[in-house]
Amino acid sequence: MAKRSTAKAARLTCPRCLAAFTVVAFISREMDKNEYYQKRAAEHDCAAHAKMLLSGQGDGVKNPLKASKAAAKGK
Repeated sequence: MAKRSTAKAARLTCPRCLAAFTVVAFISREMDKNEYYQKRAAEHDCAAHAKMLLSGQGDGVKNPLKASKAAAKGK
């Protein structure tokens, strides 16, 4: 069994839509990291990413503590 290093986060860019996204992976020492990251960037789902961006525009960032207090008050 190949030994794995710790989980590493890498910021990748899609070659088609130029969207930046993060990949967190355990990569064994024998694997070529650059080849793995290129493959993951090529597998990026551009349509789902665009849909996610559009759905989150109207809400903005909410503080989870304030949201849970409002839910407790019944708002």
